[in-house]
Amino acid sequence: MYKSVLEIFEEIAQIPHKSFHTDEMFEYICRFAKQYAYKIKTDNAKNIYAFGSKLPRLCFQSHYDMVGVGEADFPLKLCIENGFLKAQNSSLGADNGIGVASQLYLMQKYQDLEFLFTNNEEVGLLGAKGLELKITSNYLINLDSEVFGEIVLGCAGGYDMNVSFELPQDNTYYKYCYKITSKGFKGGHSGVDIHKSIKNAIVSLVEFISGIECAICSFMGGEKSNSLPVFAQVIIKTNEVLQSHENFSVEILEHIGIVYQKNILEDFIFGVKNGVRVIEENNVLDSLNVSLVKQNTNKIDISLMGRANTKELLEKNLYEVKNLALKIDSNVKIQIEDFYLPWCRNIEEEDEFLNAIKKAFQKEPIKIGQIHAGLECGILQERFEAMGKNDVRMLSIGPTILSPHSVNERLDMVAFEKFCEVLENLAENYKI
Repeated sequence: MYKSVLEIFEEIAQIPHKSFHTDEMFEYICRFAKQYAYKIKTDNAKNIYAFGSKLPRLCFQSHYDMVGVGEADFPLKLCIENGFLKAQNSSLGADNGIGVASQLYLMQKYQDLEFLFTNNEEVGLLGAKGLELKITSNYLINLDSEVFGEIVLGCAGGYDMNVSFELPQDNTYYKYCYKITSKGFKGGHSGVDIHKSIKNAIVSLVEFISGIECAICSFMGGEKSNSLPVFAQVIIKTNEVLQSHENFSVEILEHIGIVYQKNILEDFIFGVKNGVRVIEENNVLDSLNVSLVKQNTNKIDISLMGRANTKELLEKNLYEVKNLALKIDSNVKIQIEDFYLPWCRNIEEEDEFLNAIKKAFQKEPIKIGQIHAGLECGILQERFEAMGKNDVRMLSIGPTILSPHSVNERLDMVAFEKFCEVLENLAENYKI
């Protein structure tokens, strides 16, 4: 008796697998593969390649780490509400646990497929970058897209940047001390949700205090580098009497010691053009998200993620942010923690592989395009070519997942069932 995709996903939700803490999931996948007579190879990045006893027709690929936002305590407590699968007070991990579960489901039924499971995707595509495992098939289907009916043939590149400023001390006398904390922010994925008018808690809090004559003692905010921030908090001194606001709770405190000028923080946050920077025919091509802020005395660290769907836009995005930081303070410390180029489409409209994928959707409406988020395909392409395999054609599909990288992450169950049918059609009918 085969386990369904959902049953396997429920098992996955019991196992700790946040990025950098994936050892138990690694063991689970390896055990599962061996149980169904698949052979496995692994590499130093803890990627897993599983292959059966027959020549593979297709390779399916997903990553097995998740972004842990909210409580994210395992086992996750799953529930279905209004047709959506959710985790209580936590991100769900359908990104990309549904892809993993789908691969393991297919593994139960077929011996002429191969499967690649990559590690630590959510923290800089680390598994893909460290891949040392060559697949056999010439066709790879990535299962990390998040809108059912989209066949993705390209994705954004991106970078992670950290800038560190030193704030001048403020010696002004102030009567009052307040702690201001964000409330009611929704969060989401800093790529696929960037155009949805979801407020960034860090930027909104800087906007709030910009209208107050004050100095700051501490500022912190954000959850993950690739998430739209939900939490932000600042402690300020001011001569103004403040009240709680729709998006911020205000609490009066005892007087604190040293405070610092806020001008540098405001100039940088307002200058980087947070959010969508370039959009064309309703497709986001260039964006930036202020992800994390942490102040320790006079030092304030600000982390950002920039994304763009062309090399030129990505380089321009990075150049403008670096120049802004240097213009504000020539002594600023700038660190680029990750940089990867966009995955550009290399499959033509009448390609046989693409047509087979379209056929698997049967009468479901489909859309072919690119997404404004990071997928592993471009890096995998480079890694395969470095290993001497130059002819792998790739695309990406997936079910509908809303608000990934947030406690509101949820899987559309109707779209999920249709997605499972597409995979079944593909596995049953695809010929070499």
